[in-house]
Amino acid sequence: MTRQLAVEPAELDDLQRRFGPLRAERAALTVAHPFLTGEHQMLTSDGRRAEICYVMHRGDPADGVLLHIKRFYPAGAFRLPTGGIHVGEAVIDTLSREIYEETGLTVGDGQGQAAVERCLGVLEYDLQHATLGLVRFATYHFLVRMPPDGALNPQDEDEAIAGWQWRPAGELADVAATLEAVVQHSAVWGDWGRYRALSHRFVAALFQ
Repeated sequence: MTRQLAVEPAELDDLQRRFGPLRAERAALTVAHPFLTGEHQMLTSDGRRAEICYVMHRGDPADGVLLHIKRFYPAGAFRLPTGGIHVGEAVIDTLSREIYEETGLTVGDGQGQAAVERCLGVLEYDLQHATLGLVRFATYHFLVRMPPDGALNPQDEDEAIAGWQWRPAGELADVAATLEAVVQHSAVWGDWGRYRALSHRFVAALFQ
C-alpha cells in the first residue's frame, strides 16, 4: 500500500472549506531511539501517518483546556490529548473516534455531544531519526467544546489514561516548558518531551 502523506492536499482543502483558512507551520527535530520505535513511543507505528490533537474546553479556553497523563509517562508530564490517524482514515473521523475512546463523549451537534468548533491549524514535522532517516508527520489541532453535563469516562483501557487536568489556555507555554524539561528526569523520554512541546507552543500562540 502506498503511504499517504502526513498532510494530504485534498483533505486539507476539505478542512479549510469547513473551518476556514488554517494556520500551518513546519518544525524540524532530530530524534533517536527510543522515540518513534521504542515501547510507548511508537508515534508512526500501526500505519499512523499523522495525528489529531483536541483542545477541549467547557465554555471558554481561558478558563481551562483538558490535559491528560498516561500510566507510563514520566511524573507530571500532562499534555493535550492526541490520537493517531491511520492510513485510509479521514482526519475528522479520527477526531470523533479518539474523543470517544478517551473521554466517552460523542461528537456532533446534538445536546450532550462534544462540538467541534474549529480547526486551529496543522503543524508538520521533519523528524530526522538516527536509524530511520527523515520521517514526516503532522498534528491537526481542533478546538472542541465539552457539553455542559459531560463527564470524562474513557472507553478504551488500552489508552492507559491515569489522570486529567484543566489548565488555562494561557498556561500552555508553561506546559510546553514542563515537557521540554522531561529529559532532566528521564533521558529516554527526552525526545518525546521536546516533540510534544512543539504542539503545545503552536496552540499557545493562538491564545496569546
